[in-house]
Amino acid sequence: MKRDEELHTIELIRNGNLELYKVIVEEYSPRVLSVIRGVLPCKEDAEELAQDVFVKAFFSLNKFRGDSSLSTWLFRIAYNMSISKTRLKKVKFVPIESAQIESNNYFDISEEERYIKEKRFELLNRMLSSLDPSERFLITLFYNQEKSIKEISQITGIGESNIKVKLHRIKKKMGEMVGEKMEVSYG
Repeated sequence: MKRDEELHTIELIRNGNLELYKVIVEEYSPRVLSVIRGVLPCKEDAEELAQDVFVKAFFSLNKFRGDSSLSTWLFRIAYNMSISKTRLKKVKFVPIESAQIESNNYFDISEEERYIKEKRFELLNRMLSSLDPSERFLITLFYNQEKSIKEISQITGIGESNIKVKLHRIKKKMGEMVGEKMEVSYG
């Protein structure tokens, strides 16, 4: 949805056309859910929280000023609610399965390639599980949602330079884990 479409749709909803809110939910729910899953890996918890995000957003539409895109505003709500939920309940990272990510060609590759992919996913899971929820959230926004530093700053309320530093540290932390794994494997 383009920015002018977003603003027009929101104005119509504010003026009583509540059916249009379904359009917003349908348009943005997959991305909001993906962002939440970066913090809350349990699918059921993430889906429930995504619904809560859209309920909160609906009742807060009068607060949407249009300074940022609707997705940025929704991601900000999702971020705040996700972090709040992790504070209330200790969230344990649930590893992803390699077949979940590449199920369409997983069995079309050789045994050796499959073994290498399995090892990569094991390493990825170990790296992701070592990150705290806010770090996983930043990585999800930057790599999975392809948000810019500026957009991430708007979503999280953290300054752009601080976002760059945090992403650098997270990448360095993950790189060190890869290095440690390589030393163990080949050392």
